[in-house]
Amino acid sequence: MDTTARARLKQHLISWATAAPLSGPAGAGAGVGTLVLADAAHIPAVTAAGLVGPRTLLLAPDDGTGDLAPAVGYQGSLTEPGDEFSNGQDFFLQTHAYAASPFMTVFGPTVVRVFDRHDFEAFLADADRALAEGVFPEFLITSSVLLADPAALSGAPDPADGPALRLYADRNGQLSTSPTGAVLGTVEDGLDILTERFARTGSGAAALDAALPAGTRAEALRARPFLARYLEAVGALRSLMARGATGLRVSGFGSRLTPGLAESGADADLADPTLPIVLYTDADPGGEGEAYIVAGSRLFAVDRRAAQALECLLATAGEPGDLVPAAELDQLADLLSRHDLPLPGPVRVPVAAR
Repeated sequence: MDTTARARLKQHLISWATAAPLSGPAGAGAGVGTLVLADAAHIPAVTAAGLVGPRTLLLAPDDGTGDLAPAVGYQGSLTEPGDEFSNGQDFFLQTHAYAASPFMTVFGPTVVRVFDRHDFEAFLADADRALAEGVFPEFLITSSVLLADPAALSGAPDPADGPALRLYADRNGQLSTSPTGAVLGTVEDGLDILTERFARTGSGAAALDAALPAGTRAEALRARPFLARYLEAVGALRSLMARGATGLRVSGFGSRLTPGLAESGADADLADPTLPIVLYTDADPGGEGEAYIVAGSRLFAVDRRAAQALECLLATAGEPGDLVPAAELDQLADLLSRHDLPLPGPVRVPVAAR
């Protein structure tokens, strides 16, 4: 497999597991972004139904007995915990159940998936511990590990997800957006029908309905409005650790960088995953330690005072009071302006008294 084909396979598998958008246009006749079949016998049906288009990566099991065109063959499984997917050449992808992941060795690219209620409860326990103690599960912040269906696990809206982006057909020909999701139809249904059913089902149920009762998931998410922010923090930690950073803390999860902020009880940032994330290390003997701001895919190393000003602004929804000196608010405004980094929603940098 050449470099281009390998990169395309990797991009599509990430999208299929996490609902990350694919590059390139989608539209009428373009087909599903990524379609994984558990049985190659369904290739004719999905092709006839119009689910395979010019942008589609169609994956089907390859037992070496026949022509799979237009599908790309694979060995192993993308849907069984503890199993491994292979393209038959040089790419391998492991699948782990969430609850078992702390005890598994990661050898390479790995998808961690919530398969049942036990996995879901382990995920919630890890999130609760991160919020209270600032301790994040080591396996989840490893650069080669991806958590499947993050939006469904956190309740965050995901406009990119749906049958036009990803589908899975089980051995019986039933289609869902995720191996753990609600059945939306069969391999004989067209994309319009599947999309309409997805809209009625809701993206969360569409991804996890077969793993746990919808009510269980909804109740857990209502009690934890910080879950989407937690997963953004996981991503930020993974990104920084891949660059060699260690000993990182995440503002709002177990601690704050600014003295007095934790005691104030301000936590408006925890309910908004779109806000930048402040990360920092403990002060070194005779030094200050490091501080970072992560905003989406952008990463900045910043002065600790700027990091303190930003975390106060985010935690207090733009009303930091006397937690931040006026001069530091001015410096923060300049920093955000230089990097063209607007703050979303109602949060604004107050005009400092001069």
